[in-house]
Amino acid sequence: MGDELRRAADQGAMAIPKIASRTFWEWVERRHIPAHMVIAVTIWLTVRVVEWAMDFPSSYPELKGTDAGLIIGAVMAPWGLMEAAMFKFYSESIKNGSI
Repeated sequence: MGDELRRAADQGAMAIPKIASRTFWEWVERRHIPAHMVIAVTIWLTVRVVEWAMDFPSSYPELKGTDAGLIIGAVMAPWGLMEAAMFKFYSESIKNGSI
């Protein structure tokens, strides 16, 4: 750390914040915080989509069961693919130590 501080002093006043931000980002990366944030948002959005799917039929009682089911499926199917991609991203980033 002594060499970094000496070099920081040679580089001027902005070197200390640069070192601090680099140290902070290394701390964030070691703990996989971006990957954990991605999975937390994915789970939260999944809950919201499922809540909508459960509320949709009661909001439109005039729709027949098959029509409501097709609409729900049209929303849930793409979301399921997105969710699978996010879980794959999460598991690979944790396994590889990248992010």
